[in-house]
Amino acid sequence: MKVAALRLFLRAARALPSPLAWWLGERLGWLVGALPLRDVQRCGEHVARAFPLADARWVRQTTRRCFRHFGATALWTIANWTRDATQLRRGIMVEGAEHLRDLVRAGRRGEGTVVFTGHLGNWELLARTFGGLTPSAVIGKRLRDPALDAVVQEQRSSGGAMVVYQDADVRELMRILRSGRLIATLADQDVPHLAGCFVPWFGELAWTPVAPAALALAARTPVQPFFLFRRAGRWVLHAGPRVRFARGAERSADQLAITTWVTAYEEALVRQLPEQWVWWHKRWRTRPTAGRAEL
Repeated sequence: MKVAALRLFLRAARALPSPLAWWLGERLGWLVGALPLRDVQRCGEHVARAFPLADARWVRQTTRRCFRHFGATALWTIANWTRDATQLRRGIMVEGAEHLRDLVRAGRRGEGTVVFTGHLGNWELLARTFGGLTPSAVIGKRLRDPALDAVVQEQRSSGGAMVVYQDADVRELMRILRSGRLIATLADQDVPHLAGCFVPWFGELAWTPVAPAALALAARTPVQPFFLFRRAGRWVLHAGPRVRFARGAERSADQLAITTWVTAYEEALVRQLPEQWVWWHKRWRTRPTAGRAEL
């Protein structure tokens, strides 16, 4: 029943022209951002926590803009669900073109890259964008409902990228990297059951997955941050530098160094576009304690 309703909703949303989908999504999101919902309250609390010098009015406005952005992004993305990925890429600006060229050249040489991205802007559009630029694999979470999972993974792979689940064997991931593909991963959320480490996020320590860093070190591949966000009414693909981290004597220290670097890189972008990050996520849920080991 849930999948049938979802498919019906997707079919209706896909009938919307892109400008109308964005306009309607903005207004629905703006309305939700004013409601006394738990996620809205948490969003405001986290924005205030991340920007302690901001006044209450700015926090309220940023909270509403956050829901407005994601309402528009969600409906726009669904409206363009079946649109050809090549057409979508034509409307995207590139920031850091030299870094993007580095990635593409590396793929042609058969060199893999671990790409770090996060819940900033439109990561679903980013997944579709990568597939046509260079051989790509996207790590995604397996949904509990198989039929619903199939719907979501179909969209993520429609741009040509391979979809790999979080629980995939590490040997499979190593093979993908060594074949010259990039592996893109969302690594900016607090997931308590995953191995992680505490790194600074807006002035506070935040539990962050280390598996992507561990993979890059094991495969001896560079890491590279990529994000896709909205600026001045246009989608912007932001490519960060492709960096190879040396392996030291301590594996945990190496993982921490990579994770700290990519997290700080994303924070700098979020500070520029605070309304485009998912502030209702419990980013500081896990707290450092004597019994909480960093893995």
